[in-house]
Amino acid sequence: MLNLDFSLTPDETAEMSGIRAEVWFTQVKFSNGISPRAPEAAFLEQNHEMKKKLMLPWIKEHVRGKRVLDLFSANGAFAVECALAGAREVIGLEFDPERVKCAEFLSRVLARSGLTKPKFCVGDVYALTHQFSRPFDVVLCMGGLYHIADPPYVLSQIRELVTEKLIIQTSNVLRGRSNRASFFIRADRTASGLSSIRGGKGVWTFSIPCFQAMLQHAGLHVVEDKRPTIWERRRFPWYCAIAEPVAG
Repeated sequence: MLNLDFSLTPDETAEMSGIRAEVWFTQVKFSNGISPRAPEAAFLEQNHEMKKKLMLPWIKEHVRGKRVLDLFSANGAFAVECALAGAREVIGLEFDPERVKCAEFLSRVLARSGLTKPKFCVGDVYALTHQFSRPFDVVLCMGGLYHIADPPYVLSQIRELVTEKLIIQTSNVLRGRSNRASFFIRADRTASGLSSIRGGKGVWTFSIPCFQAMLQHAGLHVVEDKRPTIWERRRFPWYCAIAEPVAG
């Protein structure tokens, strides 16, 4: 859950209640109200809390005063965290138009506090360098990458847009130190709000050496990484890293 110590106006409360529950990838609690809760909230909330535990310290350390791009931004929770951490400019990119509208609602509420107002847009990660003409100091890529057909290509696109740090998290990490990956087709879960899990579409699993090799292929060097504790990895088979663009 994202906790915001801001009060909603009556009009904002009415607007929030009109946003479909399935769109609230991350539930948001305000000082005088709470957003609708997604049907898959029990699963999503566990993921969000683990992302905060692992990634929020990096975000707070690296985004202050920076221009930030948040890829796969969903309904904007971590773009808002970047604004709260003092980012100079934040742009969130998401493929689902309804989630973008939800994120824009959060941004308008946040703007009343005098903080940076994140901007959100509908877009395609395969066309990043066409969508953005200026690079970003920091790029977030938290989840999402393993849902797409060609992660190395998208990482190469990201490399063209990041000047300082890429903060990245991927799921479905395979055990072992060999360089391997697999691709499998999943059942549809879009009706429950998981819009990236579409029937007939595939998802990647990577070993850590495989994922690191893809980063290297894109011209990115891992400078720090972390994983959930060994006891948490059955539920969260994740890999998280900070990478920097390689010169040249």
